[in-house]
Amino acid sequence: MKQYICFDVGGTGIKYGIIKENGNILEKGSMDSEARTSGGPGIVNKMIKKTKDYSSRYELSGLAISSHGMIDSKNGIVMHADDHLIPGYSGMKVKEIIERETGLTCEIENDVNAAGLGELWLGDDTDSRLVSMITVGTGIGACLIQDGHLINGECMCAGEIGKIVIPGGRFEDLASAYAMTSGLEKKLGLESDSLDGKMVFEKIQAGDQVYIDAVDVMIDKLAIGLSTLAYIYNPGIIILGGGIMARDDYFRPRLETAMAKYLTPLILDHTEIRFAKLKNDAGMIGALRNFLNKN
Repeated sequence: MKQYICFDVGGTGIKYGIIKENGNILEKGSMDSEARTSGGPGIVNKMIKKTKDYSSRYELSGLAISSHGMIDSKNGIVMHADDHLIPGYSGMKVKEIIERETGLTCEIENDVNAAGLGELWLGDDTDSRLVSMITVGTGIGACLIQDGHLINGECMCAGEIGKIVIPGGRFEDLASAYAMTSGLEKKLGLESDSLDGKMVFEKIQAGDQVYIDAVDVMIDKLAIGLSTLAYIYNPGIIILGGGIMARDDYFRPRLETAMAKYLTPLILDHTEIRFAKLKNDAGMIGALRNFLNKN
């Protein structure tokens, strides 16, 4: 069975693994991206070096990447990446560079798109023709998958749901995990970036009403954005991912109640909320699924 090296590139870290063509992970690890000091070129060099290291131990049949940014997956180019996260990444011809340096066929896809492909492949059986995957973290991203294929849009930018405007501002500025924690930090006079999701839920379990209220606001804003998506695209299933969404026992009932305020009964009855199962491996597994779809 063929084996592939797969990467999941984020602003702070790079996950990597050797994955068989059936999706089984043989070996995996992670490394700092050092993006703010070495930028996009540094990240690409790290992937090339890691690939060459593994090439001495495995017979690799290709290289698959899930990456932050707006990705032209047809040509393997990073069209846009947030410069404060990965400077110098926008415009990089990642596929061309890696294929030249490693001799392996390379495919690259946006991280949320990849996560959606991974979840539909190995995480969640579904007979729905139209599925949306939403990741909630520092920002909010989405993908749409119809009959197993990504809907990319005219310029490969479909799914940038975090940028839509809802009452109060941009969706991701109101409903992301970062928006919730930074709002609490400001309200409580805490140091910036001192809170994370785990700490927030420890406070919730202790009955701290300030934290409970903050997450309730986040859930309501999330319901508004997801309801907008449901009205426009009418997906049968919306899969929620991202670290904070691992607490599905907390989010599911509250989110379903909130969405009932914004959706008509017909659409509500035909919109199922699910939570991601592949967790941190979804990007790498989806990157491989994207590779196999194209080769």
